[in-house]
Amino acid sequence: MMINYQGEDFTETEFYGREILEAIQLTNKFPTPKKVLIEMLEEMLEEIIHEQFDFIDKEELNHYIHAKKYVQTLTEEEVKNLCVEVKD
Repeated sequence: MMINYQGEDFTETEFYGREILEAIQLTNKFPTPKKVLIEMLEEMLEEIIHEQFDFIDKEELNHYIHAKKYVQTLTEEEVKNLCVEVKD
């Protein structure tokens, strides 16, 4: 699926890559297993909501939510490929 943002088209991997890469880096596992990646994204969301909610842009919060949902739709093999792609 393509995401149009400010007149440009992005793949979901390109659009949510920053959030996913941040989660991968926090796990210290590469490639990161799907379950671990989802758990880290959940932890990041909880931290944002509880500790940074007043300071974070609501659009940025939605990016983390949608990044997690996107990862949930992928197979384990697709998550491995995703890890490589966002790291590059």
